[in-house]
Parts: sequence; C-alpha cells; structure tokens
Amino acid sequence: MKEIRWGIVGLGNIARKFATDLALVPNCTLQAVASSDKKRAHDFADEFNAKTHYSDYDRLFKDLKVDVVYIASLHPQHAELSIAALKEGKGVLCEKPLGLNAREVGSIITSAKENNAFLMEALWTRFNPAFEQVGKWIAQNQIGPLRYINASFSFNGLDRGEDSRLFNPDKAGGTLLDIGIYPLFLAYHLLGIPTSIKANATLTSKGVDEQLAFLLSFDKAHALMYSSFTHDEDMRATICGEEGEIYMDSRWHETPQIKLVQKGKESMKSFNFLGKGYTYEIEEVNHCLRNKLLESPKWTMKNSLEMASLMDEIRSQVGVSFPGEKTTSN
Repeated sequence: MKEIRWGIVGLGNIARKFATDLALVPNCTLQAVASSDKKRAHDFADEFNAKTHYSDYDRLFKDLKVDVVYIASLHPQHAELSIAALKEGKGVLCEKPLGLNAREVGSIITSAKENNAFLMEALWTRFNPAFEQVGKWIAQNQIGPLRYINASFSFNGLDRGEDSRLFNPDKAGGTLLDIGIYPLFLAYHLLGIPTSIKANATLTSKGVDEQLAFLLSFDKAHALMYSSFTHDEDMRATICGEEGEIYMDSRWHETPQIKLVQKGKESMKSFNFLGKGYTYEIEEVNHCLRNKLLESPKWTMKNSLEMASLMDEIRSQVGVSFPGEKTTSN
C-alpha cells in the first residue's frame, strides 16, 4: 500500500492533536512541518518525528516528498495557504472553516480544480464512527422523517484576552466560524439547505459574536442551534423523527456514545476510537489520495461552499464582518 507523506503548517494546539493521531495511522508518515517561528518548527518536528522542518511555508509546499498538507493556521490564512499549496500540486486538508466566506471558498475550489489537486475541509466530526452510525440509522428510517434537531457548542473563554483568536476580528474571531460551525454542520448534513434562517447574537465591543443562536427552518423540520464563548455546558445533541429519537452524548461532536429511542425502547451504541478521533479524517484523505480522488464523496467541495454560504447569511443577519472581506456569497 502506498505510503502517504504529510506536511503540516500552522503548528498550534490542534496541529499537535492531529500529529499525535497521524502517528497512529498505518502507511503514512509526517514528512515535513513549517512555522514562521523557526524554533517552533524545530521543536514540533523533534517531538513528532517529522523528517524535515521549515520556517518558510513555501519551501514545504515545494517539497517533492510531501503528498498532502494539513493547514491548521489562523482562519484568515486558510485561503492564501490552501491556494499556495494547491498551486504546487499538493493535496490539501484545511482546518475548518475552509475560508472566511463563500467567495474565499470558491477561490480555493477553483484553484484545486485548475491544479488537479485534492481538497477537503477538515470537519472531523463527519468521519467520527458514532456520527456515521447516526447517518445509518436515519438512512434506515429508524426514527422516521426528521422533524427537529437541537445542538449547541459552548465553553467559557472570557478569561482569554481581546487579542485572542476567539475575540479578535483581525483573526476572524467569534463563535460561528470556530465552534458554531459544528451545530450548523449537523443540521446541514442531515437536512440540507434550509428554507429560512433566523439568527441573533450578542456581540463584543469589537463586533464579533460571543453568543449566537440560530433557527434553521426546512420544509417539515426545524433545527435550533447555539454557540457561545461565555459559559460552559454539557454539550449534547438531539435528533427527533416522527417515530423515534437519537441522542448524542457529551461532547456530541466527538462523542463515542449514541442512543436510539423507538417507542420508549432504548438501545445504546458505543465506539472505541483510535486516538482522539482525527484518525478517521486522516484515513479518509489517505484513501482518496490512493484512489486518485480529488475530493471525498463524504464531504465534497460543494458541501464546503454551501456551508460557507450559510455562515455568510448568519453573519449578515447578526452584523459580523471581518476586516478586508465582504460577507456576500458572490
């Protein structure tokens, strides 16, 4: 089986989790890492046994021994770095959100197609075995037609400074792009494009959403979603159909345990994850590259573009924009 050689740029906390899980996946290796901080690149490479490290992103993108790049930089850098890697023919797994808005996502997709290169947004929940089981139950009509979804994602980040990535508009701060994307993804993946969206938010003095609530309405279903940086909570998700319910335990976006309820009868299903859970999106990318696919059929470029358009609409309604960007999905 062909070995897939990975590169990582943006060596923060999430990259550390990703690299830890990458080491658990067979037939792939961490070939190179890059950071603008030379010492950080050196230390990260040493800790995670990368064969090469760079203090220049472009040198990693030009490295002929790298097959695919995981981009884990700050949100405003996603488009620029993804396009730079794609132009060198590298496959790209870019951390969510793929771009700040639909316009950026469209530009990244255009570059992937022009350069005949693989592209996928790193919405790791999509590949979580428990989440895949939820999809199977729904496809099997275990709970009947879907009528209601409720999910939230919150943690208390008020102790972070105004310059942190959570609250700084220059870093595309706010809950939606960081954590609100997960509840939105759940509704979109299970129900598709809503017929209407109603969103409200509490904004900081710098104009980013520290609390966000949005109602997605569909032909015969509703999804009530929430995200916040102002408090902790026990994050669970509820999916209701006419003939039953599915409950995803805390924290629902990474849960190894789900429950199916049909006419009062409960059945639990638990999974033993390999690593933290990033292993499953890594395996999906490896599979696609070995089979010469340019996108994953499980999470396509079209999916990323439609999600970006939905986030544009939500931000437009609550009045959140970032320096130098337009929130219209043109």
